[in-house]
Amino acid sequence: MSEPRYHFKDIRVAETPAPTPRAQLHRDLGKALADLNEQVLRLDAPESKLREYIAHVNQMRDDLAQYGNRDYMEITQRLLAGQGSGDDVTDLVDFEILSGKASPVSPPLELWLDGDTVCGRAHFGMVYQGPPGRVHGGVLALSLDMLMAKTQDYVRQIGMTGTLNIRYLAGTPIQHDVDFEARLIKLDRRKLLCEGSVWVNGQQTVAAEGIWISAHGEYALKPEYAELEAAIRAQ
Repeated sequence: MSEPRYHFKDIRVAETPAPTPRAQLHRDLGKALADLNEQVLRLDAPESKLREYIAHVNQMRDDLAQYGNRDYMEITQRLLAGQGSGDDVTDLVDFEILSGKASPVSPPLELWLDGDTVCGRAHFGMVYQGPPGRVHGGVLALSLDMLMAKTQDYVRQIGMTGTLNIRYLAGTPIQHDVDFEARLIKLDRRKLLCEGSVWVNGQQTVAAEGIWISAHGEYALKPEYAELEAAIRAQ
């Protein structure tokens, strides 16, 4: 059986095919590096050990450098031509900031569709702290940008953030499960209007409204989500 081929438009935000063994190893490496990010924060080790750790990390960096990186533009071109492999999809999505399962700077932020709602969840550690004990507001803004962009999984076109308005209602604690929700509000030709929210233990901490702009053509619901049209019109 031939390997499935993917087009860029087939990729859902923050979703990939089942990882190949190579992609799973990238995820394991990213997780290990993310754990190191947490451990080095204000590491209370003697200077001799810090010098030793620096030498180890520099050695690892030099070892990694000999292999280079897969060409991002070539991956994108294959996907735009509908000839992308499963590894091409994971190489594109798994290294996304915050949601990438192989990214060492990702919690990760998990995103999925549940009926007419985009849902998300993340557990933010010390790396993401702003005020003491609270998630940095900029991290939450980035999370909402990614969450609300996923409302485009309901439509045929894909675009970019035009406007993102955020209201911080309460502090969002670190080291807690943080839940996210987003919904489509309106499709207006090449504009997609949506709203998002952040929740911790049932309390809303952030509210957001956004407009996405289609890069090519007008937004329209995918046939499998046609039932959402009535709900959108009722907003």
